[in-house]
Amino acid sequence: KNPEHFHIFKMSLPAVSRLSRFCALRCASQPQHILEVSAAALHLQHQGPGCVWGPDAPSCSFSSSSHNAQNSALRAVFLGPPGVGKGTYASRIANHFGLPHIATGDLIREEIKNKTDMGLQIQNIVSKGQLVPDPIIFELLHRRLSHESSSGDENSVGFVLDGFPRTREQAQAVVSTMRIDLALNLVLREEVLVEKCLGRRVCSHCGTNYNIADIHLPADPSARRPAIVMPPLSPPPQCAPHLEVRADDTEEVIRHRLQVYKDQAAPVEEVFREAGLLHSYELTQGIPQTLPRLLEFVRPFCKHADQPQRGAPGGGGVDGKKAAAATAATV
Repeated sequence: KNPEHFHIFKMSLPAVSRLSRFCALRCASQPQHILEVSAAALHLQHQGPGCVWGPDAPSCSFSSSSHNAQNSALRAVFLGPPGVGKGTYASRIANHFGLPHIATGDLIREEIKNKTDMGLQIQNIVSKGQLVPDPIIFELLHRRLSHESSSGDENSVGFVLDGFPRTREQAQAVVSTMRIDLALNLVLREEVLVEKCLGRRVCSHCGTNYNIADIHLPADPSARRPAIVMPPLSPPPQCAPHLEVRADDTEEVIRHRLQVYKDQAAPVEEVFREAGLLHSYELTQGIPQTLPRLLEFVRPFCKHADQPQRGAPGGGGVDGKKAAAATAATV
């Protein structure tokens, strides 16, 4: 209320979101202050990073020199078990919306291949059979986002994050430090996943991946299970004689891999569910039939990507149940 009480702040979007939640708690007995401070914080969140809140800003107005149209770009996390097609769908949806497709495994392999200082450090870690520490993964992720931004401001970049986070701690770090609009969990029945994994093939000459599994499962109304029809992704004649099977694509290994994923995925999903970001999409058809419907499922989240983050007082983010209901007709 008093100008002398104002200070100048430069905040990231996560800091603004935390500020607005903090104000709601501290000012619970003074609703008018909630409206004033939360509205100011949410306005700042719209403006993006680098905004200044100070005594020279009358009536809680804000100025920013770093606002970028990309601030409204979709930020999505793709989750799902091995063999569900995360990479395929994530890359195609990213391409459709003009967003970078980021797979942390690719970032790690690129560092190792280029023999950077960090790559040599990572190589030393993985050669001992250890997991790459979270700080290194997040550093690689932040570097990639900064690289994608013309201004060098990673907060202005939309993205599709593929297969990360993998642990509760990583998920909590993502939710608390980054704006996320959608955590999309791709779901496929386990017997279909096993069959798809057993059908994977790679051409030893060109490296192209194919899948010879021809899946036709009838609907089961009593269990509320839809029919699943997934034709094979057959190789062209020039690749057919050179198809190879991955050494670890045996049924025993695949089922073990799926169980490990289930154990690890449950806490990750819970973090995104509690944040109001988790939405599941069950796959029942092949890529040509599924992709158009999946694009329509994702599209409403693009429209709301420039809204305040879920959880902020007065926020206009998409409610999980409402978003699912709104898109049900297109799925």
